[in-house]
Amino acid sequence: MRTALVLLAALLATPPAVADERPPHVRFGIQTPNQNVSWNDLLATWKEADALGFDSAWMFDHFIPIFGHQDDACLEGWTALAALAAATERIHVGVLVTGNTYRNPALLAKMATTVDQVSHGRLVLGIGAGWFERDHTAYGFPFGTAHERARKLEEALQVITKLWSEDHPSFSGRYYKLDHAPFAPPNVQKPHPPIVIGGQGEKWIVPLVARYADGWNAVVGVGPDGIRERRQIIADECRNIGRSPCPTEVSALVPLVAITNIPLAGPVVRFGARIIAGRKIARDVMADSPGAIRDRIQKYVDAGVTEIILSLRPPFDRGLLRKFSQDIMPAFRQ
Repeated sequence: MRTALVLLAALLATPPAVADERPPHVRFGIQTPNQNVSWNDLLATWKEADALGFDSAWMFDHFIPIFGHQDDACLEGWTALAALAAATERIHVGVLVTGNTYRNPALLAKMATTVDQVSHGRLVLGIGAGWFERDHTAYGFPFGTAHERARKLEEALQVITKLWSEDHPSFSGRYYKLDHAPFAPPNVQKPHPPIVIGGQGEKWIVPLVARYADGWNAVVGVGPDGIRERRQIIADECRNIGRSPCPTEVSALVPLVAITNIPLAGPVVRFGARIIAGRKIARDVMADSPGAIRDRIQKYVDAGVTEIILSLRPPFDRGLLRKFSQDIMPAFRQ
């Protein structure tokens, strides 16, 4: 009798499991920089990611390589995206992120809607202010100041959302205009494809997420602490403009180099990356054991990240993707 009472007391003292303590479902994507890579490698990598259960796949939007020699090969992102959208089945697709300075926003809206049609509703429009000056000087695109590029981005977002939501809209801004513009066919996704703004500028870029976007992409180097700070900026701006619910989708771009149990592999790789790319970017590079990578991803999740996007190095290691899908992803999909 005494033993039974002790067991009963122990059961009563044990708190029930709380569902909220389980890790949230985290989405995973890949970004395949379209420099120094063959079309066949790109196509095979996207098909592999689609089959492995990744949630998204992204190109980048540059016309010359952003690292390495500028005369090396670099495919154009949006035309490649349309072909990749047709060749995949379930994965969400996009450009991370589109440089607004390269295209008139009405043209971009038509391009995006076309890819939404091609993909049967799988497009995510990633867009940013543009940052790579050499792209601009090489091909004659006006670059301007950071503030000017931010103002252009805000106007472009107004143009795109008007075309996607209004009947024959007109618009007269400082940089762009519409005149009772027809727009057909419509998007497959309703009310329109999700809009993700990429960038880290706390004064001019991040507040635009609250005004026009469905999510924010944190570029390499922002880190969990910077993500927390910028999420607060988005929340504050939502309160200022009265937007509710406020967008809470946050993706983080994180370089994946290796999954290995070799001691000190991560620190050595990050030291080399620091020399090439700088301290902030090198800090985020993953070249560690499965457990260490899971711990690093958890820090992003704790900071509010809902999607981890792996930045891959060409030529792409599809075996690394398979290992990531087996050793890392299941821990965040319970």
